[in-house]
Amino acid sequence: MKKIYIWILIFLFVNIGKAQNIAFEQVEPNPADPYNSGNLSGGLYCSIAFADVDNDNDQDVLITGNACYIPACTKLYTNDGNGLYTAVVGASIDNVREGSIAFADIDNDNDEDLLITGLAFYDPDYAHVYGITKLYRNDGSGSYTEVTGTPFDFVIHSSIAFADIDNDNDQDVLITGLSLQGIISKLYRNDGNGNYTEVTGTPFNGVHFSSVAFTDIDNDNDQDVLITGERGYDANDSSMAKLYINDGSGNYTEKIGTPFWSVERGSVAFADIDNDNDQDVLITGESSSYQRIAKLYTNDGNGNFTEKTGTPFIGVCYSSIAFSDVDNDNDQDVLITGGINNGSNHCIAKLYTNDGSGNFTEVSGTPFDGVELGSVAFADIDNDNDQDVLVTGNNNSDKRTAKLYRNISTAIGISEHTVMDQISIYSNPNNGLVNIDLGILKNVSIKVFNVYGQLIFQKENINTSIYQFDLNKTQGIYFIRLEPEGQNPNSFKLFVE
Repeated sequence: MKKIYIWILIFLFVNIGKAQNIAFEQVEPNPADPYNSGNLSGGLYCSIAFADVDNDNDQDVLITGNACYIPACTKLYTNDGNGLYTAVVGASIDNVREGSIAFADIDNDNDEDLLITGLAFYDPDYAHVYGITKLYRNDGSGSYTEVTGTPFDFVIHSSIAFADIDNDNDQDVLITGLSLQGIISKLYRNDGNGNYTEVTGTPFNGVHFSSVAFTDIDNDNDQDVLITGERGYDANDSSMAKLYINDGSGNYTEKIGTPFWSVERGSVAFADIDNDNDQDVLITGESSSYQRIAKLYTNDGNGNFTEKTGTPFIGVCYSSIAFSDVDNDNDQDVLITGGINNGSNHCIAKLYTNDGSGNFTEVSGTPFDGVELGSVAFADIDNDNDQDVLVTGNNNSDKRTAKLYRNISTAIGISEHTVMDQISIYSNPNNGLVNIDLGILKNVSIKVFNVYGQLIFQKENINTSIYQFDLNKTQGIYFIRLEPEGQNPNSFKLFVE
């Protein structure tokens, strides 16, 4: 007769009136489906992006890169709503590596179109190198068709970003990278129907091994832009980090006197780290003198930045960074990946939590693979109102990896925890039933997932004080999620023997 043991994943670390636990579990491969989230294709020179491509209210994902034994690979995966992914067979999207991808609604038809750049073909001696920049239009169901006749230069070692630069309610785009015509940073204006025209006379320096990010740094309701990267082809050429201010019509002027370190082969990301309603920035990468950095800069609200000293971040290059509120406490935490400069090419993937004032602390015991030459992105893959994460790249065992991790964290106020403490979950070894004492909680939803992310049991609107159900499954690990009305959800791990 099976026995069920419950390991409760709530640990009480009281911090400014909050009890919190931060925990992630890798979504394991489903042996019955070779295309699911446990076997996502990724590896060297990856780029990843989440979007709801088929308008079914869940987050699908596109991954490009150098997968094992495949020089360049692009795969689109659709989500079943519970975080279980299946590759789209026959997706007409070019295979690339060493590039960038971005989703945006280019034609205002309420679906996610796609721009993709990168190296599509090469030989070992790089005698023949073929880069692409291709725009694909979505039909609304996740089927993509290439848009021909675009004005974009083909690029590799690239970065791209969409933004409405001129406040006309459509998505313009900036493209950087190495093209057949040289190193570029080119801005293109959208006519509202997805037709693009190059904006001439911009002040942007051409860069490759680059990162770009738009945001409103000075609270004047337009999109400014930060560009980092390498300006030339060899070791004597300098890296840069330049900030450009938008006049509201899409005309840019370089902001002089910024404190940013010039970097290449890095990443930049904006976020309001201290809840003062302006956009701060984290910059990673390698300087012209080969020093690897991870530097945080706070914004005074007018677009003037000051380096925040004493951060716990480790300098990295070939890096990727992503902000997200992983513990639902209304501030921006951050995940950083990349290679560190310790002479061993060691790779990291470190998660740091924010105290709400922009002070970060590393989370110990995370399951993430350290990677470089990859990409990271947060998304709520299973519609449980927390941020899960996908990590891709080359790990410390020189293996190409793409791993998806489910967020099973909690972040609840002490008063809420007093109510949640009324929950008692226990097993009966004699009959294998799970018993839940819900106390006074009302309208409780119960969901149980297996390690593949599949929903195997669900019950809504439970109003009895004691609820009992038979898991009726083979031995293994399962996850139970309780969602009481008016309370934050809680996650528990179940072991069935």
